[in-house]
Amino acid sequence: MNFLNLQYFLAVAQELNITKASQQLRISQQSLSNHILKLEKELGTQLFVRTPTLSLTYAGRTLQKSASQMLDLKRQMVSEIEDISNNHRGELRIGISFTRGQTILPDILPRFKKTHPFVDISLMEQNSEALESALQHGLIDLMIEFTPIRLESAESIQIFKDRLFLIVPRSYMDELYGSRADDMRARFETDVDITAFKEYPFLMLKKGNKARSIMDEYFLRHGITPHILMETENTQTAFALAVQGMGIAVYPEMFLCSRHALSLPNLMSPPVDCFPLNDPLTVRMLAIAYDKNRYVTNVMRDFIDLSKEVFSRGFVPSDFGRGRTF
Repeated sequence: MNFLNLQYFLAVAQELNITKASQQLRISQQSLSNHILKLEKELGTQLFVRTPTLSLTYAGRTLQKSASQMLDLKRQMVSEIEDISNNHRGELRIGISFTRGQTILPDILPRFKKTHPFVDISLMEQNSEALESALQHGLIDLMIEFTPIRLESAESIQIFKDRLFLIVPRSYMDELYGSRADDMRARFETDVDITAFKEYPFLMLKKGNKARSIMDEYFLRHGITPHILMETENTQTAFALAVQGMGIAVYPEMFLCSRHALSLPNLMSPPVDCFPLNDPLTVRMLAIAYDKNRYVTNVMRDFIDLSKEVFSRGFVPSDFGRGRTF
């Protein structure tokens, strides 16, 4: 049994489709099938049921778990040996949310690549729950996420404090307060009354996203059952629809400030009001996390150090937009 056969087996076990697995591995279907048959012959048992559709046998499911652990240990061993020999080659697998990657990584990855030109970088872009699971199972090395991170084996390095903002179509304030709208805007700059918007539609992230969990608790604290007009996996989608007057969105401060993300000052669009949520619940700490039970490579440490440096220089203006209207 060799590591290549195990790698090929895991690809087929994950896809349960020879065609898709061969495309992922960039080898022919026939070659992949031969590797699987060779492994089955070596182990003396059938790993897959071929008909009516491809599925794992009990032996296959057992091997899938063990093979994942073996390849993970092999990868950690190779990483440690490379560090000992001062070899700057390797791989860095980063987990991050769809939109956060667009906001953060352009300020970090180009600089990191200059100092580590032979390190291959791969991204997994998923929601919080999926990333925590991937970190736990060794599918990623680092996760950039807001605390708290629920994985017990995760070690977190805090790098930035971020607030959540309400993106409110300006027409809502005009409709609610009429001639007093501007006075109320000034009041909401420091203490927004969320109950004022209880009858208005909200554009929310889907459950499983950490910001959604925070807002669910925030609404519960204030005795509100929000009218959720739409749910999305993408913060930018909710933001763009709020700018067009479709409903109220919740948007992180770092996205509003970033020159890489979709932000208000650069949009030709109907105006909105931008109110910070100053409840401690809605002030979050961004962190980089790794699994403390796995070997931490020099490459991982270098990426963490660079990220801390970028944020320490004021990656996002901390005094941004308190109650600004665009």
